[in-house]
Amino acid sequence: MSNALICASPIEGLVLRITKLNACGVPITGTGGVATPDAGSAQLVMDGFTEVTPSPQYDTGDRVITRKANGTLCQNFKIPDQYTNDELTMNFCVWNPGLIPLTIAGRLLTATLSPTGSGFARGTWANITAAHWSLEVWQAPPQACDSSGVVYYPYHAWPHISDGKIGDFNINLDANILSIMGNTYDASPLWTVGNTYLGGTGQVVLGDHHLYNLTNQVPPPSACFIADYP
Repeated sequence: MSNALICASPIEGLVLRITKLNACGVPITGTGGVATPDAGSAQLVMDGFTEVTPSPQYDTGDRVITRKANGTLCQNFKIPDQYTNDELTMNFCVWNPGLIPLTIAGRLLTATLSPTGSGFARGTWANITAAHWSLEVWQAPPQACDSSGVVYYPYHAWPHISDGKIGDFNINLDANILSIMGNTYDASPLWTVGNTYLGGTGQVVLGDHHLYNLTNQVPPPSACFIADYP
């Protein structure tokens, strides 16, 4: 038995999407989550990032060694290393105020005067409820399309992320880069946000941390707004 495969050499990052989840990794629906960390849904799409860096983590298995009375090895057994999760770092050159409420459980600054959603607040109170979210990243199509002329986009999904942290940043003559870090958790099969780009339903199973696919579905457009989901 053999399967025909579609291979590509991914390059560049086009756009990313962040979606608010509950503690079980299920997308939250309904209104009210744009400005309030603990209620309602929220989702943003943007291209103002410089890089997304996944760092796979592994638990190193111990080696068990027992020696005979004469000093030679009697047992020499290595417990296999095991993948645990991805540590993700996202660097943004555009400070989208919605990033903090979605990933750090901060607060969006809104006012009755226009414009609203002009900033964010973060503090010790935000540690009470950890934010849960998913991340999707689309890359530029490979230079060569398939034999029928179909354009495919490399697509990455991390369906469940938490432990959001904001990194150090410098205010100087250089660009102010906003860094946000997080750890992946087991995905929920109820994470249906990426069904269109994964080729259908049932592609996400419990325990998934990272999914990659070549999709012929066009990525969503980037915009500086945060909206309800779906």
